[in-house]
Amino acid sequence: MKTTTDLRITPKRLGLIEVETFCERCFWYRLHLRFREPFSFFGGAIFKNMEQAEMAIIGAFLEKDGKLPKEFAPFCEVVGRVEYPRHWTKYKYVLDSGVELYGEPDDIFEFADGSIAVIDHKTAQAKGVGDPLLPCYEIQVIGYGFIAEFGLLLGEVSRGGLLYWSANHEIVIAEPDKFYRNQKLWMPFTPKPHPIAIDYKRLEAPLKRAVELWEAKTPPARTEKCQDCQKFDALLAIEAEVQKQLNLNDQIVLSGTGNNSWALNQVTRRAYIETSARSSAMRDLLDEASDLTFASDGVMANWEAGYDGGF
Repeated sequence: MKTTTDLRITPKRLGLIEVETFCERCFWYRLHLRFREPFSFFGGAIFKNMEQAEMAIIGAFLEKDGKLPKEFAPFCEVVGRVEYPRHWTKYKYVLDSGVELYGEPDDIFEFADGSIAVIDHKTAQAKGVGDPLLPCYEIQVIGYGFIAEFGLLLGEVSRGGLLYWSANHEIVIAEPDKFYRNQKLWMPFTPKPHPIAIDYKRLEAPLKRAVELWEAKTPPARTEKCQDCQKFDALLAIEAEVQKQLNLNDQIVLSGTGNNSWALNQVTRRAYIETSARSSAMRDLLDEASDLTFASDGVMANWEAGYDGGF
């Protein structure tokens, strides 16, 4: 297999290219940080818990009835789950271009004719075609299907979709007494399937652009309308101003001491420590085996603007 690039990316991250507000500059930085950017902590354990509960509900229906109720149309006729590696290190496929697609779909179902359906659960309100993130989710499901069909040879992917589980919080707010029993809050969730056409040609354009950005040696020009770019530039400006002040202080110290060896050693040592720290951080980011996380009680983890609800 001829390899031309070493890009590794998940279908979901690839799908970001399809979002209307996509910014090439931000994506370039995120690619080269391997999507381990700072200020992005999100402690959404409840969503993982909900996903496990949703999958258990579906499993119970399949075990009892051999199919799903009508509210799960057009996926009512699935007859069971497909066994597949449920870890991103094993659910992957290397394309002829060298790009490695990897990830972990939530569910893969089998139909009686042997074809399969790739499903991603979303514990969120279903916004339909008006959802600005829908193109991203579509590429995510199509990409998972591509890996399933051509990488893992699980079968022909005849259908794909999102399975939204929408919280009916309005009725709880209207009649709270009905939904608090036995010292527990019972929140009703309604399943709302959203079918996605499996068209693997849709992967071509975002894959091509992702490779171009990955191979680019410098980031694209900023987009004036991108708010993330504005925040990023403000962050760089803060650091530049601090560094400028540090350099000025160094000059004052050296000048005031007549550039003696002790002062020069202190200034040099501070600069060395700062440079080494940055180099070490970069090496950690580039280490494929690293799993960088921030302390749960640290500044990064409690940064209010760290997560915008999109992912």
